Amino acid sequence: MDKAERCPDQQEQNSKASVAEVNGLPAVGPARARTGEKRWVRKVKWQTKPRVGRGDTVLVVTAHPDDEVYAHGVAIAALSERGARVVLRIASGGEAAEPGSGDLSAEEARRRRARRLAASCATLGVASWGWIDEGRWIDTGSRRTRDSLTLADRGDLADALTPHIRDVRPDIVLTVASDGLTGHPDHILIHHAAVSAAHACCTPVFGSYLLPEDIARGHALLAGVLPGVAVGSGRMTGLTPVERASFEAPRRGAVVRRAALDHYTPGLGTLPLGELVATHPGRGDGLLLRAVYDAVGWHVERYAVVT
Repeated sequence: MDKAERCPDQQEQNSKASVAEVNGLPAVGPARARTGEKRWVRKVKWQTKPRVGRGDTVLVVTAHPDDEVYAHGVAIAALSERGARVVLRIASGGEAAEPGSGDLSAEEARRRRARRLAASCATLGVASWGWIDEGRWIDTGSRRTRDSLTLADRGDLADALTPHIRDVRPDIVLTVASDGLTGHPDHILIHHAAVSAAHACCTPVFGSYLLPEDIARGHALLAGVLPGVAVGSGRMTGLTPVERASFEAPRRGAVVRRAALDHYTPGLGTLPLGELVATHPGRGDGLLLRAVYDAVGWHVERYAVVT
């Protein structure tokens, strides 16, 4: 299949562009040629000159339930408030993360996780959500089975996602950046699958990331409440992309994001950090992310221009 067949709306799609530095949400606007190059650089305050908003569709692609909060919660809340239709697709049911999952079937763990996911989506403003291929790939945590999302073939996952993109017809796709935000192998896998599928559909992609200094600030906060305790997997190191699409949403987005996270673990988003570590047994990347957002601001999200 040549490019014209693969991208029948190529001319229209070429008018959609990303932002290298945005004081607002990722913008979609006409590309401008400069010395033979396509330039996608715009500096637009979305509050006064929105580029993604009413009438636009945004597809968010994640590996697990709760990733929509950690990686995209601010963007989802702000975009939906601005009138965009935000659609979410998830690769696995987050089965291993559900409390008591060791005593549950994968189906029951996924069903319980889906209730939390639905509540999170309602809080954030997601118009609709669904699995990429329910039950095909499972979150098995550190275990590896033939159904583990971690062991999924990247091409198979992209092929399964492509029909969703063609059906939803998004103006932009949001996923995690190339480091998976946290370095989690499932996140890195979903990044590559989403980029491949979106490329096949000629759709711009933005990837959520953290700077190395963001993570350092999170560790510094945790050292004050958990001295001498190692927190996180060690995979989260941060990214410094060449093309950025950073933005700060209204501060009310922080309240929404915190509330959405609480649907997964009560208090994870809203309890003061010192109280949380006394009641929350987890010492993984979820707690580290919580500290990072306390440090940099819950209303801040960073995106890299991917395609």
